[in-house]
Amino acid sequence: MRHKSMRIFIASLILALPLLISCRNEPQEVLAPVAQNNTEKVTLECVVPFDDVKKNEAFEHFEADMNALFPNVDIHLDSIKGDANAYNTKIKVMMYSTTPPDIFYSGDGNFTNQLSSTKSIQPLGKKLNELHYWDRVIPTAQVMGDTGQIYAVPIDEASYNIMLINTEIFSNNNVKIPESFEELKGAVNQFKEKNIIPIALGGKDGMPVYNMIEGFAGAIDDEITGKIVSGNDGFSGEIFSKATRAVTQLIELDAFQEKTQTISDEEAGNLFYSSKAAIYATSSDQLTMAKQQLKGKVAVLYYPNLSETNRPIPKNIVSGGPKKDCGLLISSSTKYPTEAASIAVEMSMYYNKYLYENSKGATIYNLDNLEWKQNIVPNVGISELMMNVKQKGHVNRRPLKNCIFSFENSIVH
Repeated sequence: MRHKSMRIFIASLILALPLLISCRNEPQEVLAPVAQNNTEKVTLECVVPFDDVKKNEAFEHFEADMNALFPNVDIHLDSIKGDANAYNTKIKVMMYSTTPPDIFYSGDGNFTNQLSSTKSIQPLGKKLNELHYWDRVIPTAQVMGDTGQIYAVPIDEASYNIMLINTEIFSNNNVKIPESFEELKGAVNQFKEKNIIPIALGGKDGMPVYNMIEGFAGAIDDEITGKIVSGNDGFSGEIFSKATRAVTQLIELDAFQEKTQTISDEEAGNLFYSSKAAIYATSSDQLTMAKQQLKGKVAVLYYPNLSETNRPIPKNIVSGGPKKDCGLLISSSTKYPTEAASIAVEMSMYYNKYLYENSKGATIYNLDNLEWKQNIVPNVGISELMMNVKQKGHVNRRPLKNCIFSFENSIVH
């Protein structure tokens, strides 16, 4: 009964995949930047969310540091309290006030698109090219927005579909860390015999299940998502079909915990952190938490290639990357568009330097050209991941924007 229920769940998920993309390619009118007066004192108002713990910590000394670095620019940084919806609402109110922000953060692509449709923010593609911004970041950071313009300076750490393994469980049970799909299935059977959950997977909202399918698909073809968006492939094509069959095989092996459809990703993570599960299908942003919870006894397991050939695959391909239409936006009402773009780039670098120095996540910057030093013991998993994803062809980009999951009627409990 469980297998049948899960098959229906996966089938329903795949039928819903075409609904995942809600992209607009409507051209947007470009608003001419306001000419600056070089004799004026440059004052810039910046806003970030207070409830974002990482940003709140990272920008604690930002004003003082930037004002010392740029003595001709007076930078004010405010943090707005409240959840994402409250933050977006307050930003809208501020935009129509007498002191609108020059630079502000958007972690919501829909919100960014709303502002671009009303010409409230400035396109930044040309300015970022002039600042040579794309030379500093990993290749996948340059993601074209839904409008055909780039309105956001990327700032957030990138996340990728990976599996995490409890190295102590593998070692104590003499299970080989899998390097192929067949070895992954073998590990599943070995853990089942020892009454250990092989793979923890949250299936409640469908996203982790889709991410697993996408992970397998990306391991076959690092350009599969782009091909789907461009219409050169589809969710029913050969690549996604192979990936779906792989997940179905794992279901038939009872690789996941019971009642997968009703367990959230957080609950799946707790199974892994409590050493009840050997593997956790998740994203790279959970790696730091896993390292803390398991006292360092964790490693990254990349999705194995499903190719039927015996030819070794030298690359560890991951799916994911920076979110589209999310980052630092520049208000159309700013008096200093050029300076605002430069400071937004500085804010992005400042935040990512904090992430790197404190081992808080996978930065979007190419560290080969930077002299950043880590304050704590480096997270080996993140370091290896960053060495991997900066290489061309190692990342299946995720241009899927505004993902809409409506699984309430499709999940069979």
